[in-house]
Amino acid sequence: MSNIVIVVQPSILPVSQLLREKCNSPDFLTNNIWKIAFSPCSQYLAIPKQDIDGQHCVLVVHCSDWHAKNVTESTMRIHNQFNCTAAIWSLAFGQRTSKSNLRIDRRPFDASTLSTPTVRRGSLDRRSSLPVVNRRYDFSKNLFLAAGLASGKIEIWNIDTGELILVLKDHQLTVCGLDFTSCTMQLASCSHDTTIKLWDLFDDGNMYKTLNEWTHAINTVKWSPDETILCAVGPYELVVLFNTTTWKELFRLDGHLHTVVDCAFSSDSAVLVTASYDTRVLMWSTTTGEILKGFAHKIPKPLKIYAGGDNGAFVRSVAITKSNQFLITACDDNKVRWFPLLSDQSSSMIYEQTEPNVLYVATTPDGNTMAVSNRNGEVHLFSTLSTLSMNQPSSLKCFCRSAINTYSGVKRKDLLNLPIMRPLINYVLYKDI
Repeated sequence: MSNIVIVVQPSILPVSQLLREKCNSPDFLTNNIWKIAFSPCSQYLAIPKQDIDGQHCVLVVHCSDWHAKNVTESTMRIHNQFNCTAAIWSLAFGQRTSKSNLRIDRRPFDASTLSTPTVRRGSLDRRSSLPVVNRRYDFSKNLFLAAGLASGKIEIWNIDTGELILVLKDHQLTVCGLDFTSCTMQLASCSHDTTIKLWDLFDDGNMYKTLNEWTHAINTVKWSPDETILCAVGPYELVVLFNTTTWKELFRLDGHLHTVVDCAFSSDSAVLVTASYDTRVLMWSTTTGEILKGFAHKIPKPLKIYAGGDNGAFVRSVAITKSNQFLITACDDNKVRWFPLLSDQSSSMIYEQTEPNVLYVATTPDGNTMAVSNRNGEVHLFSTLSTLSMNQPSSLKCFCRSAINTYSGVKRKDLLNLPIMRPLINYVLYKDI
């Protein structure tokens, strides 16, 4: 890979002040905002709040242009407010998109016969286990929002009408993680009750699979973009990847020294990053399960005996920008940091922003906007368009690597056996970084 010179200067957006005023309205209490979520279309932002009467709610903020210079109420407004029956621990938008690059059919990999894959709706061992508010809602068309609650319920709302569509009731304790697939409309949820549950929105939200091999809570679950892998992270350094066709473990990744709280996939599903209380973010190959790179948030990094305790630099959240170029993290030392994700030069940060009491960071799917939430009940918005990079690798070269990994799916490991030069295989599998 070529040398990369990167200048990162995220700038706070004018709409951020208006959003701050809405979040700090006298109608709402100051609360920890543990999770926020952008919609797939990048125009909606969901924020959990609590009103002055103690009612837990989700504010859905709509903005037609997060980068607008002339800010008015028509530019950004509270589109809807959903009142929930318990404290909100997790949020996820769902909206079906057609993906020609989704590979679910698992045939032996043949580089000469790559073709547009078809979407799997394979036979599932389903059981009807939940009260349904509206059993005929069309999840193939509309935008909706799921909220995981402290009571163990998952409430799903129609963004436009404010209608409560489904209430999923199979978890026994707090639902702390939610994630939707973007094509097959599957929902993964994890809970303090030590289980992961899979729900099929195309089958009226029926729960068809439970993964319950743990004795401790699961903090987060994430689908890979190609929907072939499900990642679960949690206490005791847990990072596990599942094959979503067989639901067998692909890897149980060993490398962290403390609780793992968040994770994110690259757009081609070949790379996974995990955030931990051990002050580090680790980057993994989903093909081989090996560590590709580590990103330190405390230098020198704590010794093992200290990394597993209270070290003052718990990494709370991690996100990858749309282009796979940058890694963004939120840390308990009041810093939001940017790292070059795929640079072969170093894993040193290239930008940091002081954000008191920061808890979570999220980026829009279009990659142009970043949101940061904190313990003061606020959400701040930044532009990522001021990021400049020069001397980057050929865009065609990067596109080819991403396309190969995307279409390979879980057979990506077969790339290791192709009769081509080892440096090229290393590049395709990100071993060059």
